[in-house]
Amino acid sequence: MQFQPVSPDQPNLPLAPRLLAENCQEYGARLCLDPQFHYFGYIETREGRRLPIKGGALPLNSYAAGEAARDKDFCGRLLQSASLPTPSFKLVHSKRAIAQLHTASPHVAKALNSIDNAADLADELGFPLYLKPNEGTQGIGVQKLTKPEQLPEALEKSLQANDRVLLQKAVSGRDYRIIVLDEKILAVIERRPLSILGDGHSPVKTLLEEKKASLKTRGGGQKIEQDDPRILQMLSDAKLTLASVLKKTQEFQLLPNANLSTGGQAIDMTDHISPVHAQLALNAAKACGLRYAGVDLLCNDITLPTSSAHVLELNAGPGLTNFWQSAKAHEDRVREIFKSLAQAILQEAHTLTFS
Repeated sequence: MQFQPVSPDQPNLPLAPRLLAENCQEYGARLCLDPQFHYFGYIETREGRRLPIKGGALPLNSYAAGEAARDKDFCGRLLQSASLPTPSFKLVHSKRAIAQLHTASPHVAKALNSIDNAADLADELGFPLYLKPNEGTQGIGVQKLTKPEQLPEALEKSLQANDRVLLQKAVSGRDYRIIVLDEKILAVIERRPLSILGDGHSPVKTLLEEKKASLKTRGGGQKIEQDDPRILQMLSDAKLTLASVLKKTQEFQLLPNANLSTGGQAIDMTDHISPVHAQLALNAAKACGLRYAGVDLLCNDITLPTSSAHVLELNAGPGLTNFWQSAKAHEDRVREIFKSLAQAILQEAHTLTFS
C-alpha cells in the first residue's frame, strides 16, 4: 500500500490527522497516511527522516512504554512500584491461555489465576468491583459487579472473548482524564458517565431511545445499543426496568464507565486542577515511562489539594475527537495540544528548535 501526503484542508480527513498535518505543514514537515482509512503512516521531517505513527500512537513514547500502558495489570504494577495510589486488582487468565502456556512453561502456567479461583480473588478485593478486559480500550467490555453471584457468568463470557481480564476494586470519585506531555499538563477533562434525565412521565425505554438517537460516532454509527447488557445490569442493580418512570429531574447513570466514546459528557477542568493532582498525573506518566499520556484519575474534587485520588489507568495514545466535538469552547484547547505534540515530535527528531 502506498502512503500519500495529506493536507489539512483535505475533504473527510479525521480530526487528529487534520490537526497533525496542519502543524507538520507549519514546521516544514509532512504527514503521509494510508489513503483509505488515514489511520497509519508516518511524519516525514524536512531532512527526510520518517517517524511512523498508527492511530493515536505517536513517535513520542517507546514501544515498551506503550505496551505497559495497554496492559492494565502491568500498568497497575508499575504504579504500585512507584507508591502511587491505584485500586487493588487481580489478573485472571482464560483456561485456553493457560493451556497454551503450559507446554512451554508449566511452572508459570501453574501459578496463574483462572476462573477456578476467581471467586476467592473477588472476595479478597471485595464488592463492588469492576471486570474489564486487561488490554481493552474505550470502556469496551467493562462491567460493574455489585454482588458475588454476578461474577461466574460475567467472568465466563469475558474470558470467552479475552485471554486475560482484570478484577479491580471499585473506588469512588469523579472521572478525570489528564493529558500529559513530558513535565506539562496539556488538558484536564472531567468525564461524566452517560445518563438519562427523568421527566416524570416517560419510561426509561423512551428516554434511552432519545439519548441513543442523539449520540453518533464520527463514522455515522451509534455509540450505544439499547440492549447493551451493561445498561440492563445497571437498571437491575437499581431495581428499575425499561418500563420504569424516573422522577422529574432524576438523573440515572446508564453505564459503569465514563468514556466519551460511549456517550460520556466532557467538561474542561484544565485551569482548575490542584498542583497536588497535577503532580500525581505527571508522576504516573513517569512511572510508566510515558512522555505523552492520558492519565485517568478518580477523585471527588480535583480542584481541592486535600481530595484523595486514585490513578485508574493510563493511555499512551489518548483520543481527543470526542472532547473536541463535545463543546465549541474545547477546540482551541485541542489545537494547542496538537501544536505541542508536533513540536515535541520534531524536536525529538532534531529538526526544530523552539524558544
